[in-house]
Amino acid sequence: GAMRAIELFTDGDLARPDAARTRRIVTEALRRGLILLSCGVYANVIRILVPLTASDAVLDEGLAVLSDCFDATA
Repeated sequence: GAMRAIELFTDGDLARPDAARTRRIVTEALRRGLILLSCGVYANVIRILVPLTASDAVLDEGLAVLSDCFDATA
């Protein structure tokens, strides 16, 4: 499937990887039924793996959950 990644930094400062928020987002997503992977040398990357056969509706639903998780951990 398709894979994308989002790298998180504190206040957008590339010298400050935000592993804590990454952990919170992954945990919140799981609580809401969305499975994400965290990775990276600094544990500040969220990996999103979507099956190539996923419908637009399923993709939209997952992205909405992800967006809500970002809002909930701001």
